[in-house]
This record gives sequence, C-alpha cells and structure tokens, in this order.
Amino acid sequence: MDNKQVITLETSLGFAAVGFIDGVIARLWLPEYDRQSLESRVRLWSPRAIRVKNRDVENRVRDYFNRKQVTFADRVDLSCANDFAKRVYTTLRKIKRGQTITYSAVAALAGSPGAARAVGYVMGRNPIPLIIPCHRVVRSDGSLGGFTTAGGVALKKKMLELESGG
Repeated sequence: MDNKQVITLETSLGFAAVGFIDGVIARLWLPEYDRQSLESRVRLWSPRAIRVKNRDVENRVRDYFNRKQVTFADRVDLSCANDFAKRVYTTLRKIKRGQTITYSAVAALAGSPGAARAVGYVMGRNPIPLIIPCHRVVRSDGSLGGFTTAGGVALKKKMLELESGG
C-alpha cells in the first residue's frame, strides 16, 4: 500500500510540491515554472500519491518565497539516508536564514573533516531542499557552487537573495 501524500502549490517563483510519508515530510520539490514537469517528478516519486491539503506547510513554503521569515522545524523522513548523510542534513538544518557555510565547514561540523566532496555529493541528493537548506552552502572561495534542482544555480542565487533581503 502506498502511504505517500503530496501537496502542490504555486509560489512567486513557480510551482512547488511537498511529499509526505505517513504525514512526515519526505520530499520537497523547489519551484519551477512548468507545472507539468513538476507533476512528472512527483509521479516518479509516487505514481499513486494521495493529494492532500496542509495549509500550514503550504503557507510557510509560499511565504518563504515571498521573503517572509518562516521556520521549518518539521519532522523529516530521512530513512533512506546513510549515517553520514543524516549527519550532514542535521548540520545543514542548523544554518540560519541569511547565513552561508562552506562545504568543508559542513564536513567538519558533521564530524568528517576533509570530506567536503562527500558533502557535495550528499547535498546533490538532498530530498528536502529548503527545509534541509543546502542552498546555504558555498565554495571556500565564496562562489555559489552547484545546485541540483530544475532551477539550478540561478534558483540558489535567488533563494540566497530572498534570505538576505536583496
């Protein structure tokens, strides 16, 4: 039995979605302008996900993209992540809005100094971007680095600008 649920919402930057397993956030798809493309990504995750309403999560995601201060203290499902990835994701959740951190600093805080490349690999597979704010991680030279979403680095830049008031 498929115990997955999903909400789809429109933000100022396009259409986004949040996936739940047994009511716990397990996926988040950042905004993209093509709703059909987003819907096909959701179907890849679960072709039979039940459409639900969760006004609280919907409003906070929408508010984030409208430059409002929101918090995402929600429980998240990381059952598919290995121990290293869980440590990286836990570390990322401590990075505050408007702050950035380097890949190497994340590795050190996650208990694996010198594992900056591994941090990048884990972040590229982050199932819950925004709530696990991988967009706040930059290269040691201050450049943005990569961002594995439909919006790419341009979306990462926009999210950092939203957070800094730019």
